[in-house]
Amino acid sequence: MSRAWFTKALLPWYAEHKRPLPWRETRDPYRIWLSEVILQQTRVEQGREYWHRFVETYPTVAELAAATEDQVLRLWQGLGYYSRARNLRTAAKQVVEEHMGGFPDSYEGLKGLKGVGEYTAAAIGSIAFGLVEPVVDGNVYRVLARVFGIDTPIDSTAGRKQFRELAAALIDHEQPGEHNQAVMELGATVCTPLKPTCGECPLARKCIARATDRIDKLPVKTGKTKVRTRHFNYLHIERGDKTFLRKRTGKDIWHGLYELPLIETEKG
Repeated sequence: MSRAWFTKALLPWYAEHKRPLPWRETRDPYRIWLSEVILQQTRVEQGREYWHRFVETYPTVAELAAATEDQVLRLWQGLGYYSRARNLRTAAKQVVEEHMGGFPDSYEGLKGLKGVGEYTAAAIGSIAFGLVEPVVDGNVYRVLARVFGIDTPIDSTAGRKQFRELAAALIDHEQPGEHNQAVMELGATVCTPLKPTCGECPLARKCIARATDRIDKLPVKTGKTKVRTRHFNYLHIERGDKTFLRKRTGKDIWHGLYELPLIETEKG
């Protein structure tokens, strides 16, 4: 059964309602890659400011590759999940050293870069190079689960396979980058986790979750994130007008960042 209606309804909506974001005004894979890495675990409003900082400080991937880890971490300060910043610098060095300064234009080549997984490779590949690769992120899971009434858990092997196959079947082969961005934009601005604005959705007439009153029940997720409680006791040591800091080493959290001296205990 044809699913052409999906793209026919979605793309005109996207063209009219998409947010004006600077990385949407270019097909430069470097700038698109920067935006995708920054926006992992980061809201667009905050990410935009950091994107401009990186583009202004390191206009090219070669300049980013030449930066020290401390310089990149300093520019990243405040965004959290600092492994992203380290991966960013490592991937930039890969592009320069292994790909002669040009981003690989294949899906597998992009996935070979540090910190670039299936989603990021599909996003960069489709937007910058027109590769017909579907993106599947949280927004896409939500849109597809609701529109097609899928209750397979998105955090299961079967669910990941089912949603990727559906996304691949739906993607527009003529405009894969626009299609991918349109689905993500719909999930981010209309088909939101809480209180979606279904009256503004171009897919509302076909939405099975809406027709069966299951919007708040989809998508289904079975697993729960394990939370570990750790007790950090920081020592504030001063000598004159100086404060003692140390650099974190090893493979624990906040690797490479500076902090006050720390004693970790089993209890508070």
